[in-house]
Amino acid sequence: MKARFVFLIKYFLFWLVFFAIARLLFMVYQLSQTSQIFLSDWYSIFIRGAWMDISLIGYILLLSGLFLSALSFSNGKWIMAIFKYYTISLLAIFSFIVVSDLELYRNWGFRVDATPLFFLKTPGEAFASTPILIVAMLLVIWVLFLLVSYWSYQKWVVRKDTIIEKGRWWFIPAFIFFSALMIIPIRGNFGIAPMNPGKVYYSQNMYCNHAALNSVWNMIYSLSKSGSMNKKYPDYIDKEKAKTIAAELMLDNGTSLNVLKSNRPNVVIILLESFTSKVIEPLGGLKGVTPNFNELSKQGILFNHVFASGDRSDKGIVATVSGFPAQSTKSIIKYPLKSQKLPTISGVFDSLGYRTTFYYGGNPDFANIRSYLYSAKFRNMITQDDFPKSYRNSKWGVHDEYVFERLIADCDTANGAFFKMCFTLTSHEPFEIPSRPKFDSSDEQTKFINAIHYTDSCIGVFFNEARTKEWYKNTLFILIADHGHRYPGGDINYSLNKFKIPMLWLGGAVSRDSLVIQKMGSQVDLAATLLCQIGVKSNQFKFSKNLLSNGCKPYAYYVFNDGFGFVADSASVIFDHTSKRFILKEGSDIERVSDEAFSYLSYYQDIFLRL
Repeated sequence: MKARFVFLIKYFLFWLVFFAIARLLFMVYQLSQTSQIFLSDWYSIFIRGAWMDISLIGYILLLSGLFLSALSFSNGKWIMAIFKYYTISLLAIFSFIVVSDLELYRNWGFRVDATPLFFLKTPGEAFASTPILIVAMLLVIWVLFLLVSYWSYQKWVVRKDTIIEKGRWWFIPAFIFFSALMIIPIRGNFGIAPMNPGKVYYSQNMYCNHAALNSVWNMIYSLSKSGSMNKKYPDYIDKEKAKTIAAELMLDNGTSLNVLKSNRPNVVIILLESFTSKVIEPLGGLKGVTPNFNELSKQGILFNHVFASGDRSDKGIVATVSGFPAQSTKSIIKYPLKSQKLPTISGVFDSLGYRTTFYYGGNPDFANIRSYLYSAKFRNMITQDDFPKSYRNSKWGVHDEYVFERLIADCDTANGAFFKMCFTLTSHEPFEIPSRPKFDSSDEQTKFINAIHYTDSCIGVFFNEARTKEWYKNTLFILIADHGHRYPGGDINYSLNKFKIPMLWLGGAVSRDSLVIQKMGSQVDLAATLLCQIGVKSNQFKFSKNLLSNGCKPYAYYVFNDGFGFVADSASVIFDHTSKRFILKEGSDIERVSDEAFSYLSYYQDIFLRL
């Protein structure tokens, strides 16, 4: 038993060194960019990179443990023979990926993923842009890297004096248990967020983040996601007809209502976790759940026909920040190759000289949010790690009251114009609150309502204090939900009611109060609406319309698992891709709205697949 575990320890260290050398090889090959980073970045790249390396090694050791369990009654000769061919196979594949990545990154600017496989159908074109000498050089590097790696394995892991005797029956459950334990390094932590590319992102310099990635892990991750992400739905409507209708949907020849006192206000977006319209009284929701939001609605501009683009936070963040519609089955935020190409309102404000900061009391590695936020030009990120450990008394991290306190403090010390985004979390399942519940009951729905009421109380405290500050006079606050919720009422997953959310503009920078905007829209429309107010063109936000314009068409598009809803003034339709049929058709102009829905889908899908 001891000899087998010693072998596994050596095997672990061998792969750890292998991937460290692979990362060093990558940085040497990209010397022009490596020479521009700081010495501290070298440390961060290798330490964070090792985190991802260990995740991949966890998979290797999981299979190794199963081998040792199956070979419990075999002698060392058989065990070493199995591991010899196992290791050679992995080294050949991994070395090829590592070496291919060297030139691919130099040309494409992103680490190797599933993309090259899409070009294998036309290998002539795939290799046409690469000089034959480069190809030959890479082949030589691959062979040398493979040979040196295998020689190292033979010399340091499988030494001639290694003796592994036959095992006993209890070796079988022991090594099965060992394999099961590998789920810990594979996931990368004990928390709720499994390993993803964002785990190793730490810098505003994207090259440093890319260098920290493990190319083999990144390739496997991309392959596991690529199928569903690039899924193409059928053309439910003639393509030419769809283009014409989509162009009409995007057209806006009207004039915009100006609601700001200044075209360069500070901007604070508060993204409210699960704040469905069903709990907002001015939007027809339950009474007494959000008294502070209700009162604030009288002091600003309430948009009362806004829908969430998707049903999860990772979709809502992208829809809000990038003005890009959510995807039915997956979220673009998990695919940096696509998400980093999206425009962002934070990026626009960054280019205008604003200081951009994102606040979240949880772990931004969840759902790969961190990597998206870096590419969105958020120059600073305040997360659970920036609060005392005693504040992390929730499953998700730090409760909202402490995050709002930090937001106020940072606004007090801000130098120059700022763009801040604060994402609340307490109203997420399991609805833990640090205060006495307002409503008596232990059922899930009441817990949700109590959690919403708690966050609403934090909002009230925040604005009561913010109004006393000098910076409040030139600040626009935008409160909008990341998505709706099935509670209260237990709505079915595709229900229109589930996706309806609030959006409220207020603050010293707002020139109107007690104004209600009836225009139909969604999260994606925030970008164009906001940018128009500060005199910046929003053409890059292709799906976003100005809800304060009298010339844009009123509609909203949202998605659920393998289906979508399309809401207009005259009718609403809900369509299921799996059964290829409408779940709901209601209103007075069904045929026209159905054509608009399919045209929007066609237009969106064409753009998404080209990203």
